[in-house]
Amino acid sequence: MTGQHISFIYKWIQSRLRNNSIAFSAFTCICLASVCLTGVSGCGGNGAINISSISITPTSASVGIGDTNEFTATVNLTNTTTTSSVSTAVTWEVNGIAGGNDSIGTIESLSTDEQVGVYRAPGAVPSTNNGEVNITAVADQVTSTSTSTTNTSTSTTGEVTSNTAIVTVGTSTTGLSVSPTETTVPAGMPFQFSALINGLPDLNATWSVSSTGGGTIGAIDPHSGIYTAPSYPPPGGLVTVTAQDGTTTATSAVTIAYSDHSLNGPYAFSFTGNDSLGFSAFAGSFVADGSGHIVSGVEDSESFASGVSTQAPITGTYVVGPDGRTTALINGVSTWQFALTTNQHALLIRFDRNATGSGTIDQQNLTDLTNSLSVISGPYAFSALGSDAAFAPVALAGAFSASGGVISATGSILDVNDNSAVTAGDTSLNGSYSFDSSFPGTGRGILTLTSTTTGSRQYSFYLVDSTHLHIIETDRDAFVAGDIYSAATGTSFNTGNLSNVNYVFTSGGKSSAGARAEGGFLASAGTGSILDTNSAGTASLGTAVTSCPVNPNSATGRTDLKLFTGSATCPAGTSAGEFAVYQTSFAQGLALMLEIDSNAVSTGVAYQQPASPAVFTAGSFAFALTGQGIFHNALASYLPVVEGQLTIAGTGAAGNLDINNYSAVFEGDPLNSATSILTAPVASGRGTVVAKATSPGVTYDLIYYIIDANTALLFDQDKTLPAIGIIARGF
Repeated sequence: MTGQHISFIYKWIQSRLRNNSIAFSAFTCICLASVCLTGVSGCGGNGAINISSISITPTSASVGIGDTNEFTATVNLTNTTTTSSVSTAVTWEVNGIAGGNDSIGTIESLSTDEQVGVYRAPGAVPSTNNGEVNITAVADQVTSTSTSTTNTSTSTTGEVTSNTAIVTVGTSTTGLSVSPTETTVPAGMPFQFSALINGLPDLNATWSVSSTGGGTIGAIDPHSGIYTAPSYPPPGGLVTVTAQDGTTTATSAVTIAYSDHSLNGPYAFSFTGNDSLGFSAFAGSFVADGSGHIVSGVEDSESFASGVSTQAPITGTYVVGPDGRTTALINGVSTWQFALTTNQHALLIRFDRNATGSGTIDQQNLTDLTNSLSVISGPYAFSALGSDAAFAPVALAGAFSASGGVISATGSILDVNDNSAVTAGDTSLNGSYSFDSSFPGTGRGILTLTSTTTGSRQYSFYLVDSTHLHIIETDRDAFVAGDIYSAATGTSFNTGNLSNVNYVFTSGGKSSAGARAEGGFLASAGTGSILDTNSAGTASLGTAVTSCPVNPNSATGRTDLKLFTGSATCPAGTSAGEFAVYQTSFAQGLALMLEIDSNAVSTGVAYQQPASPAVFTAGSFAFALTGQGIFHNALASYLPVVEGQLTIAGTGAAGNLDINNYSAVFEGDPLNSATSILTAPVASGRGTVVAKATSPGVTYDLIYYIIDANTALLFDQDKTLPAIGIIARGF
């Protein structure tokens, strides 16, 4: 045999052994080569080094959720004459899966030692086999033989699997625990929690859910641990899920996020705004399925551009974000953006270019959607704003008593401000109402109101419940829209009420100069009231005003509110505004306001304040801001509408806004939390908030008037933006 043959055989042996990842000593190779040189038959024949077995240690371990543990593989060889015991490369498996996965844990070799596998437990105890998983190591087996007499070689392949190491996955500490220890659950959706005792399932645990902030917190099955989140987040957005076994308890912190399920059931909506020619209004109702679809609906609309439309069907889709901000596509052509405060109420803006609008969405009471006339019964107050037939601004407010489809003139009253021509205290108001049999269950109906001042007018109404209806005029004699609320009964609202309660208010509409917004604080004592106004960019802030003595009409609930500056003797001072005020029985002491002076044609709302106005506590709030005015003839005159979500903590504000500037829309514009600042209110509940958006880079310098710790009215003090709005706690 030549030296070349010897070299070839040596290299071939090296290669075959190296393919089995087995190193060998120079001494062994020399011996093999010597044997071959002497021509000894059987050199290499049936004498290969093979893997006989693999063993891994440790054979058992307990690993906490998300923790790691190391395992070492030792490869045993068949040829015991080798002088070194070295291991081959192995593949690590969890439950027979190479590398494992997220549900059972993962394993991979150390970069510095491939015979050491590092197992990482999953984020939750595996649901099978009582939380146990199996760890194994596998190596490829290559068996090689050669025959010297024929100078041939053969090889076969296979796998060698190690013994099994059993890993018990549990918590890193002993005792009772809940898995997961914290999580986020979408509103209205189920979630399975697990109780563990020393890392193993605890079938004896009982379950409960609680919240330090109160509110609607969902429910949990006391035996299975299946939690169903509420339809909207509770205050603070957090609940605590507790497992108890005997006297031992363990908890999980759960964040509730808004979801599509938060919008589920029948809703009534209303919004007013502007199109290319001026005023427009929409009112209607729809049914949301809780899964992103508006499955049915009907609406009425009016606008200078398209006229009047009634009984128009609507369908659509929607997506509710975790913060309650929602996008809806209506009939495939029109977009709404709205911010939920609960699953029952939302602040809405129209989000189409070249059209704006702002209003509300309210869940309808199923019990009241019966088309029974008895649902609408008792005293009511109402207000509406828009345009008359000559396209001049008009606003009206009043009160009536309804029974069995009839509105009697007894106890009814109407105030009208038609382009600053005021008719106050018209007691000829009467009318009728009926539900629309063509759309049963939608809350749609027809209301006819007749008076000496207006003649006969027809409105469509959409019922929220027996205490609240949206209205829109549909007869083409005028273009107005507004709301009807249950009114205070009999003499329940009187001078004594006013002497004990302060109010905050905002109103908006149009003055002879252009768009107008007002807001302020009304002191029960008459003195100490504050008025903020913005008329077409001329702002007057913090004006001290006094109110004349008020005396509500016991038959109608109407109050004449006169504000003046200067002399403390009414009415010797300078008039600062006069309003007809109608108290409702609605929550938070809501009152409807109609301006009945020559300063402006406007409507507004006032809310009673608690004796000591609260400050905002930390949380998430829905936000809406509406540019005022009815008629516009230049692009720069179209005022924006804004809605969004604000997160308030101390003096800081963060969140996202949706902005419609008429010519452009901006969705999810983040606030600059470093420069958005909330100041604490003074004794009257009046404070300021600066909201700085980033794209577009716009700043809203707002004055707020506290109603309570959850709600405030807003007035924009920017000279170029006569706007009013509201902020209400979302969670």
